[in-house]
Amino acid sequence: MADTIAAISTASGAGAIGILRLSGPEALPIAYRHLSFFEGAFPLSSIKPRNAYTCRFVDGEKKLDQVVFIYFAGPNSFTGEDLCEIHTHGNPILLREALECLFRSGARPAKQGEFTKRAFLNGKIDLNEAEAIGRIIGARSRFELELAQKNAFGEISRLASNLRSQLISLKAECEAEIDFSTEDLTFESLEERKKRIRSISDICSSLLKRSSETETLLERSRVVLYGEPNTGKSSLMNLILGRDRSIISEIPGTTRDYISEDFLLSGVPIRLIDTAGVRETGDTIEKMGIERSEKEFSQADVRLFVIDVSQKNDWDKFAEENRSKLEGAIVAANKSDIRDSSWDPQYILKKNYSGTVLVEVSCKSKQGLDTLVSEISFKLQGLESSEDYVLLEERNRFHFSSITRSLENCLTLMEEGAPAEIYIKEIDSALEQIGEVNGRVDTEEILGRIFSKFCVGK
Repeated sequence: MADTIAAISTASGAGAIGILRLSGPEALPIAYRHLSFFEGAFPLSSIKPRNAYTCRFVDGEKKLDQVVFIYFAGPNSFTGEDLCEIHTHGNPILLREALECLFRSGARPAKQGEFTKRAFLNGKIDLNEAEAIGRIIGARSRFELELAQKNAFGEISRLASNLRSQLISLKAECEAEIDFSTEDLTFESLEERKKRIRSISDICSSLLKRSSETETLLERSRVVLYGEPNTGKSSLMNLILGRDRSIISEIPGTTRDYISEDFLLSGVPIRLIDTAGVRETGDTIEKMGIERSEKEFSQADVRLFVIDVSQKNDWDKFAEENRSKLEGAIVAANKSDIRDSSWDPQYILKKNYSGTVLVEVSCKSKQGLDTLVSEISFKLQGLESSEDYVLLEERNRFHFSSITRSLENCLTLMEEGAPAEIYIKEIDSALEQIGEVNGRVDTEEILGRIFSKFCVGK
C-alpha cells in the first residue's frame, strides 16, 4: 500500500466539527503542505506523534480555517500506517474544499471502508473486529450496538481461538496415533475422542442457534394487537407509538386489514401490528381482514389480547372459550376507568394459563400504559441486557455451520469404524474453517465484499 488515501470521516451534513483523515506513507508531508502554524517557522521534523496542534489550514496564500491537527506515526495508529487527522469546523463546503487540497497535493480518494481494511491488512484488528466496527456505525438500536461492541472487543475472536486450540490438540492426538501406531504408547480411547469432538460441535451448534435468535430480534419482533371490534386496539397502538397512526372510530370494523409500524421500544426494534376486529360477519372483505388477524396473531412474537371491560360480559365463559389465545398472551383490559360491575381480573387470572399476564389500562386516562409497555419489553426476553445473545455475520454463520458439518461427518466415520487416517481429514476441514473466522482469508473478493459496506471515511 504505497499510496496515501484521504477522506472526510465525519457524517454528512453540517456540524460543530468535521474531520479529514489521511493514511499512508505520505500522509504527514501532504498534510503539512496545508498547515500554517501560529509559532511561525515550524519544521516538519518538529511535529510529534499524538500531540494536538492548533494551526491554520491553507491553500497556498488562502486561509481556509483554523484547525486542530494530530499525527499518528505508524505502526501505532488505527491503520498501522502514518495517519493524520485534521479537525475543522463542520461546514460541508469547507470540508470538501480542504479535501480537494489534499487530493491536489498527492492523496487519492479513499474507497469505502479502506481505512479499516488497511487496519486489518496491517494486523491492527482481525476480521471479526473489522466487521463489528461496521455494525457499531450502522447499529439501529441499543441492543444491536451492545452486541457489536462485544464483537469489537474480541468475543467471537476469543471463542474461535479457543475452538482452534481444541481442534489442533485433537488433530495432534490423531496424528500421533497414526505415526506411532506400532509403538507401545497409550492414546485416548475412541469414546473419549468422540466426546471431545461432540463437545466442539455442540458449542458451534449452540452459537448458531443463539445467533439465529438474535437475528430474529434484530429483524424486528412482531407485537400484534388482537381482539373484538371497538375494544380500543387502534387507540392503544396510537398511545404506544406516541402519535396517531390507526384510524379511531366508534363504528365497529373500522380496521379491515392489519396496520403495522416499526419503532424502537426500550431500545429494541419492534413491529407493532394493529389487526382487524374479530367477530362474526357476513361482509366478505371484513372476513378476509379477520382471517389475516388470526394469522398475524398466531405468528406474533408478543401477543397483545385487548378486551373491553366496560361491557357486561360472562368473563369466566370468555376465558374458557379463548383459552388458546390467552395462553402466553398479554391481556390488555382496556377502559378500566369505566369498568362494568361484571368485570373481575380473577376470571382470567384464576385459570393459571401458562405465561398469561393481565394489565388493566385506560386509553383515555393512560392508566396502566407504562406497565403494559414494561410487560411487552419483558416478553421480548428482557432486552435491557444483551448477555445471552450473540451476533454473527453471514460469513461466520457459514464457517461455523461448515465446522459443525465436518465434525458430524467425523463422528459418523468413527461410528462406522473408519481409521484415523480417514476421519482426520474432517478435522482438517474444521480447522481450515475456524481459521477463516478470525480472518485468514486469501481472496480480494471476500475482503472487498466486507469493507464495501463501510462509509468512505472509515
